[in-house]
Order: sequence, then structure tokens, then C-alpha cells
Amino acid sequence: MVCPAFVTTGPFATDTTPIGVIGADFNNDGNIDLAVTNAGSNTVSVFLGDGSGTFGAQTTFATGTSPTGITSADFSNNGNFDLAVVNAGDATISVLLGDGTGSFGPQTTFATGGNSSGITSADFNNDGNLDLAVTSLADGTVSVLLGNGSGSFGPQTTFATENIAFGVTSADFNNDGNLDLAVSNQGSNTVSIMLGNGTGAFGPQTTFATGAAPAGIVSADFNNDGFIDLAVVNAVDNTVSVLLGNGTGAFGPQTTFATGTIPAFVTSPDFNCDGIPDLAVTNQVDNTVSILLGNGNGTFGPQTTFATGTNPNVLTSADFNNDGAPDIATADANVNSVSVFLDDCVRPLTCSDQVLPNDPGICAATVPFPSDQCVNVATSCDPDTVAVGSPTSVTCTAASNLNPANIEACTFTVTVNDTEPPVFTNLRDIDVEANNSIGMIVTYPDPTVTDNCPGVITATCTPTSGSFFPVGATIVTCVATDTNGNSTTGTFTVTVIPFEEE
Repeated sequence: MVCPAFVTTGPFATDTTPIGVIGADFNNDGNIDLAVTNAGSNTVSVFLGDGSGTFGAQTTFATGTSPTGITSADFSNNGNFDLAVVNAGDATISVLLGDGTGSFGPQTTFATGGNSSGITSADFNNDGNLDLAVTSLADGTVSVLLGNGSGSFGPQTTFATENIAFGVTSADFNNDGNLDLAVSNQGSNTVSIMLGNGTGAFGPQTTFATGAAPAGIVSADFNNDGFIDLAVVNAVDNTVSVLLGNGTGAFGPQTTFATGTIPAFVTSPDFNCDGIPDLAVTNQVDNTVSILLGNGNGTFGPQTTFATGTNPNVLTSADFNNDGAPDIATADANVNSVSVFLDDCVRPLTCSDQVLPNDPGICAATVPFPSDQCVNVATSCDPDTVAVGSPTSVTCTAASNLNPANIEACTFTVTVNDTEPPVFTNLRDIDVEANNSIGMIVTYPDPTVTDNCPGVITATCTPTSGSFFPVGATIVTCVATDTNGNSTTGTFTVTVIPFEEE
């Protein structure tokens, strides 16, 4: 088992028909919590996380009718996370302000388009306050509601999309410093791009073809060119379309990758810690989540699936167990629960024989781990240090901190060469007074030499001790060589002071 891999926790019971899910730290304890919309009971469930990937029992708060999409941010600028919930049944959004303890005040509602679906939050007018964008399945529009920083929002301004506007994401697609919108249109099999002007308004849509019945949508740089790309799941085709952006707000033709049956939503964290965004997709009929690992060029490997509860809808990704790796939570509509998947990736090890210099000051070297690993993986090498000399066989192991069975290991040879020269420690200048005006024989102590490795050190000085030194300053040069051929040179000065008759 390597990557992707997950350890499941839960399921955690919700109210009736959970649809949307989002993660944030609602009680300011440093652990990620969950909020889930319940379309069948007109509530949002809040689960407080304990930092290990498990969650306490739900606390519910009233919303509008048939809540679906959800997002979380600090809408009131008080340092606490708030909630914005799409109410598909009454054409509103509910904003619930958090108090920082995991509790929320009563909802305040704001009008949107009919049968609203997707929601995202960002600062569309560059005033430092978060705004909202909400799609309307019935109207074929996206509504933008500008926030005032107190948790309240102005009336909606609508911008035309194509038929059955479903999902929405926001990013700067044309690199002008203003946030833009991308909306998936289920009725026309397209994605609409609307470029923002930085005031909260958006230009007319430009559309790009997707697969059939596009639903969830996410934006990220999938090919590492510095431009934002799109991934859209296609519910009828059972695919995910990837459209690569060119940095002007336009996108190339879609490339599709297979998912499970009726994919619903998508997110794009880096599950295998290679610095490249991957994809996670919920499949409503298969009751699975598909993981597609990114290659860094805009393509993705084949899906690996993991079982969820029945009819998974929205999914979200965050670090639920504080190990630095992204995890997943899915809202499973038909079983009234949330499934949590903790990232358990152990990357394959690539080992090759190594020749190393010694570590400073010792006759050995610490063995470096042979390849990068994920932050949530324990790494070790046996032996972890190798002495200077003959080649030594080393076995390195990467083991999951969550699942002891998820291990990668490799064996290779390490040879350590001594590259550190010996060191002189007592080369001191000498002043002597002659009994004449010509010079004298000077005897000086043998130099002290140390080395990082044991063995005989050969040291010679020129002129040698016991030589005749003329009046004045003479530089003595000493050379020391250790058993591994490393040499060092040091000097000191012998000054002969001429005799002066009184």
C-alpha cells in the first residue's frame, strides 16, 4: 500500500439528508471542525473536532428550507468563523455568525436566485470584506452579494450564466489582480467564465465545453505554469473534465478522466505530498470517493476509489488530525452521516547507492533518507550512521503513523569517505634572544595535531626544530597528513632578537 491511502473514522450522525459540508476551526482550539447542511430537516449540524480525526456529537442550528451548499469564513471580521448556507427551497442564503466557542447566532437571510445551489466566498470588490457568489439552478444566473464586514450583505446583483447554473468557484483567471468566477452549467454542458473588474461586478460570460451535466467545480494550477485551471465533474459522462487556463481568462479544450458513477463534487488538495494538486470526487451511485493523482502537467492518473456512506454529495478537505496532511469529509445523504478519511499516504522509496563525506568532527556520516516523504510518515534508516571505510548495507523504512501495515522500505549501500583534514592546535609564535648578532639554534615543541578519524598522523615542520634561525623573523611551515590522505598546513613565526651589549 502506498498512495493514495486513507484511514476512516466515523461515520458521524447528522440530521436528515446531509448535502453540504465544510471544515473550519469554529471554537478556536486549533482543531478543524465540521459544518453540514441537512436538506431534510432545515438545519446545519456542527461537529467539534478533537484534533485526532474524530468529532463530537452534532449541535444543530436552524437554516432556511432545504439547505444545500455551504461555506465558512469570517464575515463579521471578529476573528471567528461564520457560516453561509444556501437554502434551495426558499431562494435565500442564511448567514450564521460564530461566537468562537462552536456556537452560532440565529440566521439572517438574504435573497438569491431560485433553487440556489453552489456558493463561494471571496473579496470581489477589494474592500477587505468577504463577499458571496451563489448560483441559481432555476434562473441561470449567479448572484453576487457584497459584504459590509459586519456579517451583513447588500442585495444581490445577478449575472447571466447558461442553463441550470450549478457549481461555482472563484480565482484570478486573467492575472489582473481581481477575482473572477467560473460556473458549471448543467443544462448546456458548459462552464461560464466571468471576469471581475474589482468593484464587485463581472463582465459577460465566456463559455467553454465540458462533459454532460457538469456539477461540482474547483480551480487550481494543475500544470504548474502559474495560471489557474479548472476541474469539473460530469454527472452523466462519469468523468471529470480538466480545462487548462492560459492566464488571459480563456481555457483550452477539456481533457476528461474517468470517475465513478454520477460524480457530484470535486476538491483538489495534494494527497501524495509531491507539491502537485490531486483530485477527489464523490460518486453518488457507487458510494465512493475517487482519488486521481496529478502528474503536474495537467493530466491525472487513473482513479483509486474508497467506500463512503450511501449517496455521497459534497466533500471538503482539511487537516482533521493535525498531522500536516489533507484529509476528506463527505456528506452521505441517504444514511444521514458524515464519512471522514484521514490521509495515510506513504510515498514509494527510491534508493540508490551513496558515497558520502564524513560529518564534521566525526569519523562517520549520518545517512540521509533516500527520498522525500509526507509529513505524516515516520522515517528511519538502519544503521542511521555509517563509519568511514568499507561499504555498508543500509535499510531505510517509511511507515504510516496511522496504519502500521502501510510501509515502504529499500536497501542500498553507503560508503563514507573521510574528507576532513587534521587540525593543528598549538602553533604559537616564538620570540628568543640570541647571544650574538647573527642568530642561534632554536628548539620548539612538536606541534599537536588532532583528527576526526583514528590513526597515525604524520606532521613535519620546516625549518625543523633544532635548526639555526637567523636574527629576525622566520616563518615555520608545518604540514600534517592523516591516514586517509587529508592534509592541512599551518604556520608560526620564530623571531630571533639580536644580542645587545650594554
